[in-house]
Amino acid sequence: MTSLFTYQKELQRILHDQKQQLIAPNDLINYINRARREVAMRGQCIRVLTPISGSIVSATVTAGGTGYTAPVVTISPPDFPSGALPFPNGAQATASAQIIGGVITGIQIDYGGSGYFQPTITITDPTGTGATATLQTTNGNYLSQGQEVYPFSGIDLSAFPGVGKIYSVRSVSIIYSNYRYSLPIYSFSVYQARIRNYPFQFSWVPTIGSQFGRGTGGSFYLYPIASQTYQMEWDCSCLPQDLETDQSVEAIPEPWTDIVPMFSGYLAMIELQNWNSARAFKNEFDEFMKRYGGYVLPGRVTNPYGRF
Repeated sequence: MTSLFTYQKELQRILHDQKQQLIAPNDLINYINRARREVAMRGQCIRVLTPISGSIVSATVTAGGTGYTAPVVTISPPDFPSGALPFPNGAQATASAQIIGGVITGIQIDYGGSGYFQPTITITDPTGTGATATLQTTNGNYLSQGQEVYPFSGIDLSAFPGVGKIYSVRSVSIIYSNYRYSLPIYSFSVYQARIRNYPFQFSWVPTIGSQFGRGTGGSFYLYPIASQTYQMEWDCSCLPQDLETDQSVEAIPEPWTDIVPMFSGYLAMIELQNWNSARAFKNEFDEFMKRYGGYVLPGRVTNPYGRF
């Protein structure tokens, strides 16, 4: 993984500024992070599928019951494994109960597991009765009942280290009745005039989408308005988080990291008003972006047998 120090060292080398006499170190960091955003957007190299399930993070006791002496807490099996590593089939969560005077006062999640969407919890005991609890999971990407608008900034990306913000949505899929359906996406003008005619009277599974606004301040509209909680999966292009220390995670993959110093050098030369050098760095950057784009997108026959 490329670190901030690696970028700084390479940038100072190509600027012939190893002694930091031309550009202040903090300015170099600023240029490096601006270059990383440029690479991420032009290369579209940070692509994320938002999570549709997660781990159990906590439990809330809704009724403590009475008479408990040896409670056994059981969490339902993973109800929606993602199919992705490290737990493609999900992982069973475990928990234990705390009791005071025969009353369940708390539930401790011993292991959060993986692959949970709507888990359930049961508490059994040979002597106790009446205790109930609810479970909370990590933030998957879910539709909320009655909500039409979903800002890009409201999507939880914490499952992807180093990924900052969504700036573009390629597609949105809704999961219901054990089926994943990719929505047709219309311009907002068409969506406004011809689709969202009934603001509140009609709710069901959303079947049409529209993006409003561009960049990280954009949002996505879904209609009909959701009648209950559904899972939704966004295929999105993202910006990286800024590198602030050598412990910061770089989300830009290779080979794109190799050309970050070139655009950083372009910005540095603009500061020095060295226009010829700035132009040379920019030309090299543009050339390598085109070359790398060709390297990572080879020609491919969709189906050699001529079928769909």
